[in-house]
Amino acid sequence: MAHHSSSFKDLAMTYYRLLTTTCTVLTVISSGCTPNSASNSSTSSSSGGAGTKRIVLLNNTDSPFWDAARAGIAKAAEDLKLSEKGFTAGMDSNDGTEQGQIEKLRQYGTQSDVAAVIISPISATNPAIADELKNLKEKGVIIGCFDSDLDPKFTSIREFYVGTDNTQGGQVLGTAAKNLLFNGGQYVQFVGVDSQQNAVQRMDGFSSAVGDKFEQKDRRLDDADRARARDNVRDVIDKFPDLNLLVGIWSYNAPAIADVVKEKGVRHRFTVVTFDAEQLAIQQMGEGMIDVMVVQNPFGMGYDSVRYAFAKLTGDQATVSEMFPKMGEPGGNVRDTGLKVVVPNEGSPLTAEMFQEFGPGVEFIHLSDFEKWLTEYNLTSS
Repeated sequence: MAHHSSSFKDLAMTYYRLLTTTCTVLTVISSGCTPNSASNSSTSSSSGGAGTKRIVLLNNTDSPFWDAARAGIAKAAEDLKLSEKGFTAGMDSNDGTEQGQIEKLRQYGTQSDVAAVIISPISATNPAIADELKNLKEKGVIIGCFDSDLDPKFTSIREFYVGTDNTQGGQVLGTAAKNLLFNGGQYVQFVGVDSQQNAVQRMDGFSSAVGDKFEQKDRRLDDADRARARDNVRDVIDKFPDLNLLVGIWSYNAPAIADVVKEKGVRHRFTVVTFDAEQLAIQQMGEGMIDVMVVQNPFGMGYDSVRYAFAKLTGDQATVSEMFPKMGEPGGNVRDTGLKVVVPNEGSPLTAEMFQEFGPGVEFIHLSDFEKWLTEYNLTSS
């Protein structure tokens, strides 16, 4: 009996050690102990030690557009000395699907180091995304939106929105288009998805601004597939013989339009107006392939999102009040990061006076000056 009792004890101890080791491994995995625990992230100088809290910005799909936002996040982390206060900040990239964002949000819910989640929702109206954000909020996580907002029925979930007034952005691009084509014409708008709030607002804003002289022939969706984005341009050029205006709504639509127009040798037929300024699009404007770009400020979106979250997390009410002086009033939790209307260095009929109605938040700028601005912040796109 003594022999069997000893063997049982040895077996029990072996099982206990194995169980302890397994639990330790599972704890490490579930707590996300890789640096920043976020794919494609940009972080502060700290990789996140014991007790470190994370500020996570979750985008909608991977794109060079977000490089400037990453730079803004990193600059905020440096300026605010996040690492000294036990915080990191970084961007996590979604796969371009609604389910991808839902799974990311669920993952954050299992990670005790996530202190703030600022999202660019791939769908403004998806109740599952809203539910996961609500679950995080109930755990004490600060919730915000950047670049694109939630549908009004869900905006009570988030504390703030930092980004473009996308309806106004569409109107600015439409104002540029009607001043480039006084006699009007036919147009198609190109975008990734039409469930995202910024897409709907920009396209509707554009259509309202160009007026009755213009006829929209189609809105083409590509689900953030760049090959499909180019195929869409080829298709509408062949399908609509009187088409004379091509409108890029998301950042990669501009290079897609310019590439296909050049490939087909039809630049003389089309006015090309686009949102955002990917590195390739900047080059294409310099080559005469794009007539105007309405450019957002993703650097500011990244910087201000981190700044607000950090202030809220550290009890810095002075910064919160400075950033959102009308917080608590209707629309008081929205921070507009402004727009630039970028035109070629020579030959554009567009002038600053054409955009004065939109106020000081819309800046008119030539390509060379825009490139200097990018260089100042060590950026290649915006």
